[in-house]
Amino acid sequence: MKDPEGLNREIEIKLDLGSFTNYLKLVGFLGELEQEDRQINGFFDTEDQQIAKMGWALRVRAENERGLVTVKGISVAEGLVVIRQEIEADITRGQAIDILNLRMDVMSLTNSPMDFIKEKVGDQSLTQLVKFSNTRQKKTFRIADKGYLFEIDKTEFKDGSVDYELELELEHTGDLATIEDKLRHLFSSLDIPFAHQTQSKFHRALNRSAF
Repeated sequence: MKDPEGLNREIEIKLDLGSFTNYLKLVGFLGELEQEDRQINGFFDTEDQQIAKMGWALRVRAENERGLVTVKGISVAEGLVVIRQEIEADITRGQAIDILNLRMDVMSLTNSPMDFIKEKVGDQSLTQLVKFSNTRQKKTFRIADKGYLFEIDKTEFKDGSVDYELELELEHTGDLATIEDKLRHLFSSLDIPFAHQTQSKFHRALNRSAF
C-alpha cells in the first residue's frame, strides 16, 4: 500500500523535568535562549474516536506567527527515543485560532493531513477532545561537535496542572548512545533526575481533562 502524501518519520527524545525548579536549572544553564514560541494545541476526533481507534491523532496548533495541522501515528519506543509517523501542513495562525476556538470547521481545510483524515473517516464532523497551551523555549546545544536543538516545554493543562519537559528531535538513531551519555551527564551536573517522558502531551491532557 502506498504511503500517504507527506508522511514523515519523527524521532524524538523526551525527558520529564519533573518540577519548575528543574526547569529553571536547565534554562539557567543554557543561558540566553534563541527563540520562544507560545503554542495553543487542540486535538480533534469523531464522537466515537474513530481516528484514535485507527492509531492516529489529529492536532491543530497555533504558534507565534503560523498555524499547523498534524496527523500523528502511534509512538514506538526504541530505547530512549520515540519514533512515530506524521503528516504535517502549515496553515495561517488565524485559521488555527479560529479552529481552536470552534469558529471554523477543521474539516473545511484542504491539505495533506486533512486529506488523510477524510480518507479515513469520510465527511463526518469532528469534535475537540482537549485544548492546552505550551511555552516552548529553544536553544542549540552541542553534542560531539554537532548542534542539537533543545526544546524546553512548560505545558499548562485544563485542570491547572503544569508539566515541564525537554524535547530533542533527531535525524536518525545512529548517535543515540553518545547523545544519551551527554544528556545523563548534563542532568547529573544540574542535579536533575534523568526521567524518560513516556506519555504524550495529548494523553496527559486527556487524563487531566476536567469536564
